[in-house]
Amino acid sequence: MNKKIAVVLVPILLSSILLSGCLGGDKHMNEASPSHNSAPVPIITAPTKTFFGEPIKFDASKSYDTDGRIESYSWIFEDDETAEGVAVTHTYQFNKDFDIEYPLIYSVVLAVVDDNKSCEYTTHEIMLYPKEYIFYLDSRKLTTEKPSSNHETIRVSFGKFNPLKELVYDSPDSIKILPCRWNATIYIDKPRLAILNRISLTLYNETGAKIAEADITFGLFDIWKEKTILIKGEIVKPEEIKSVKLVFYGFSIREKINIFYGGEKASQICFDFTI
Repeated sequence: MNKKIAVVLVPILLSSILLSGCLGGDKHMNEASPSHNSAPVPIITAPTKTFFGEPIKFDASKSYDTDGRIESYSWIFEDDETAEGVAVTHTYQFNKDFDIEYPLIYSVVLAVVDDNKSCEYTTHEIMLYPKEYIFYLDSRKLTTEKPSSNHETIRVSFGKFNPLKELVYDSPDSIKILPCRWNATIYIDKPRLAILNRISLTLYNETGAKIAEADITFGLFDIWKEKTILIKGEIVKPEEIKSVKLVFYGFSIREKINIFYGGEKASQICFDFTI
């Protein structure tokens, strides 16, 4: 199990019990009371897996008390948040930790108290996955921070249908990636007489092995000055990504093609884990 996977039940349970007033003997009131009060039965209805950043509904409406009624419902979540009520909504925030294996497992505690002050609690485990990763291209590096304004000029020489230029963007650390779909959005400005007939994008791991590759082609006489390029691909098994390489094919008389990195034209690659 990963170092970040924490099902820390003891502190959470203790906090829940304290929060709900379950200490001090009331939890076992049914054993001491002549009326033989039955403790309430807490039941959690909630998903077992979902995504960071998604609102999650936790429902305790199926909880019951055979000889009375439930008067309070208290929730505590493993990110130190608490809530009160029969049904509550909670959102776990993603902290952009890319060097661990997902899912992370979190515990949720529900404590219920009945009209005789008897208390019971139960727990529920939920697996959390990142919804997506977005990395921006910025001067030969991958970054999670969107550049304010930046671009790179490709200096090329005349070359008919040969690679004009290769641009490699490195990540400081390997990025653990689950099976996903990915798409790269590249903003390009070029002289009208410069022709690009193909752009390829390749993902590599730390050893330089190819993980995935996709490209987009253009008509030979497709003359344009500005274009937003969208390249899509898929990763079919867990991988670790260390770098991204863009290769441009075509020919150019002038030696200037601009790749935009920041502002409204922020070239990026997005890994979508919602498949």
